[in-house]
Amino acid sequence: MHSARIIKRRIKTTKNIRQITKAMEMVAASKMRKAQLQAIRSKPYSNKLQESLRKLALSTHHASHPLLRKNETGEHTAIIIGPDKGLTGGMISNLLREADQFSKMYHNASNFQCITVGKKAREFAVKMGFSIMADFSNLPDSLSFEDTLPISQLILDGYTNKSIRDVSIIYMDFISTLIQKSQVNQLLPMALEISKKDTPQQLLEKDLAGRYEYVFEPGPKAILNWVLPYYVEIQIYQMLLEAKASEHSARMVAMKNANENASEIISDLTLEYNKSRQANITNELLDITTATYTS
Repeated sequence: MHSARIIKRRIKTTKNIRQITKAMEMVAASKMRKAQLQAIRSKPYSNKLQESLRKLALSTHHASHPLLRKNETGEHTAIIIGPDKGLTGGMISNLLREADQFSKMYHNASNFQCITVGKKAREFAVKMGFSIMADFSNLPDSLSFEDTLPISQLILDGYTNKSIRDVSIIYMDFISTLIQKSQVNQLLPMALEISKKDTPQQLLEKDLAGRYEYVFEPGPKAILNWVLPYYVEIQIYQMLLEAKASEHSARMVAMKNANENASEIISDLTLEYNKSRQANITNELLDITTATYTS
């Protein structure tokens, strides 16, 4: 059994750690709430834009825009969205495991590169020896649409001039405060989920044949040329919001668990301290009793 002095020092140290984890939990909870509201409020708009885009694409030639066509040349590109800081429990491990599995598809390909968002994603890419096209770290917690435009513009320019073959995004999807799931979504070329076997009647039944219900001004092709790049920007913005909400949620849960574990350790150490103190008192009484009896 450790001495009472050592146990008391450990109790004090653990209490200090608990104060830190409690403060970090409160900060993460505040940031999580803001990030969650941003992600939740933006998602319906992103989904509705995708639905409108699908209907709009049916009113023109399916591959009339470069973003809808598959490039035969260029680099396979992955956008890996990770946090700048740690202390997020197993979230980072799950994200990087997903990125590692995705990269194995192009393990022997020399034309694979990645765009990293966050210091943890960059550290992973450097460790794995990936070619890094660009790095975007230290993005603000209160993310705005303008903060994400440099990433979108880099992707759009590269895909338009065919230096990028395809683009996939690896990120943590926010499900709830306790659940964040790693996702891999193909961004470019866009998949509008329209089967070539579907007849116009089948499309009507699926509520996909918007061309029979709308009149487009100045024309579907002109609108499509504007909407498609904007849709890419919105998708990247939405996935970054999901990643931010997932990061703060995972950090809050991790700090909450650390705070509870610290409380349990303090309770156990206090019990051990009391036992040690009681043993010392018992020994002193035995010494006094033995000395009295001997004398």
